Amino acid sequence: MIERRYSSSNAIIGVLFLVASLFVLFWLAKSIFTILAWLAPALLIAAVIIDYNTVLNYGKWLVNQLRFNTLNGILFTLLTVFGFPVVTLFLFGKSLFRKKMKSLEKDYREQKEGMYTDYEIVDEEVEPLELPPLERRKSSTQDDYEQLFD
Repeated sequence: MIERRYSSSNAIIGVLFLVASLFVLFWLAKSIFTILAWLAPALLIAAVIIDYNTVLNYGKWLVNQLRFNTLNGILFTLLTVFGFPVVTLFLFGKSLFRKKMKSLEKDYREQKEGMYTDYEIVDEEVEPLELPPLERRKSSTQDDYEQLFD
């Protein structure tokens, strides 16, 4: 059987590479989070303008979590406060998605059912419809209601 020998220098290089990779990933995540922190107020305002129901529904969901499952509600509220930039990015993306879905649904409905018009222009050259005169039927017993129309 062949014996394999591993040098300790390969293990040290692997550990150093792992530490350097984790450092770069941490620095990258921190940079993205900082940029999002600066953009968060604008993203929240944009989400409200695009579709205010998204933000409103998220707030209602947090209140319901606090009301029915207090521990989870507190946890989600704290995560919302500390993860505000990520939450605003999520709400902005969800608002854009909902707007796009409403637009696609409207286009599909118009394609399937046709567009409705508010009014229709009628040609004035059409002759008016002439109807024969209305015949009044005389009944032998007239009640008070029928006498109103005589």
